[in-house]
Amino acid sequence: MKILFITHRMPKVPGKGDQVRAFQQMKSLVKKGHTVHFLFQEKDEAHWCCASSLIEGSGKEKQKMKVKNKTLSIIRSFLLKGYPLSVSLHSFPVLKAFLTSITSQVHYDVIHIQSKVLHNFSSLNIPNSTMVVDYIDAISLNLERRYHWAKNPLEKLAVKGELGRMKKYESFIRDQGVKTIITSPADKEFLHSRRAKQVNVVPNYIDLSYFHLNHSIEDKKKALVFTGTMNYAPNVDAAMRLVKDIYLPLREKFSDLECWLVGAYPSADVQKLSKISGVMVTGFVEDIRPWQWKAAVYVCPLRFGAGQQNKILEAAALGCSIVMSNITNSGIGFTHNEEALICEQNKEFVEHTEQLLINRELAAKLAGRAREFVAHRFSEEVVTDRLISTYTKADNY
Repeated sequence: MKILFITHRMPKVPGKGDQVRAFQQMKSLVKKGHTVHFLFQEKDEAHWCCASSLIEGSGKEKQKMKVKNKTLSIIRSFLLKGYPLSVSLHSFPVLKAFLTSITSQVHYDVIHIQSKVLHNFSSLNIPNSTMVVDYIDAISLNLERRYHWAKNPLEKLAVKGELGRMKKYESFIRDQGVKTIITSPADKEFLHSRRAKQVNVVPNYIDLSYFHLNHSIEDKKKALVFTGTMNYAPNVDAAMRLVKDIYLPLREKFSDLECWLVGAYPSADVQKLSKISGVMVTGFVEDIRPWQWKAAVYVCPLRFGAGQQNKILEAAALGCSIVMSNITNSGIGFTHNEEALICEQNKEFVEHTEQLLINRELAAKLAGRAREFVAHRFSEEVVTDRLISTYTKADNY
């Protein structure tokens, strides 16, 4: 097949969730023998590239187009059309003309569009091409959860406004009548409750050749670790909760305990945590694996968010013992006390984490089962076959 991806950022690894997802999907499709191109906007230019050149690192592109009146387009989308801010920031009318030009040169069997750029292509009809929209996750679900936990009145007001806009935008996606994909069954069920149809679950996969066990590290350090982009609201909240409500109580029992917050772009609030004894805020690191190989427990106390947490797939593949919230697990599917310890309350997080710090036999058992689970459920082969099946199956919903 010939497949065109349209993404709202340049696909790359490492990167944010949407970037990693698109890169993974394109890479696996190329390995299967499909021809894959991608279209994305960066700064003031739209780029049309071959996925194979991105994967090989050559950076060669087929064509690019200048984006004009970018700021005006963003303002118009937000104020006049009522799109969510997170969508309006990716408003580039030139993309529709660029796509029309591209499809006059190349016929694509599938056009795979990330949802945040779909509004640039409304009412677009490309004959004999299957259109697939990737929600990635149910953003309105994330916003509902965030609204519940927001304490600042201005933040609650802003989140409520964005939530209303996002619900309308997700209805707009539904009304396009095209196939859609999403990362987790929980997000699919949420969208179904809002009358979305043709939603297929295509999770992210884990590259087990990269996220592998490290048998050279015999003794884990007495440390808790949490990873992620540290200016992303769910991660900021989780980092603050981990340090203040979980790590500090445990520190009273384990005086040599450390807490590592590993990830790029730490917010001001996250950076302040480094002033607490034993807490390390790394900022960007080239390779997150050593931090997880060495830490005794991976703790993920997310209170809001949506979709599938790649950080958990990675931690499991690297052999971490994991303590996490139910929301974190909603896109994974672990069973409590089988692959991980799953809880909600701060007291439970403290107790479960202490249990794994003391009982290293249990920690090793859970870690082994978690790795087996993700290797079976989220392998590249399984996930890629599911994506291709979505592309090719008949529209009989």
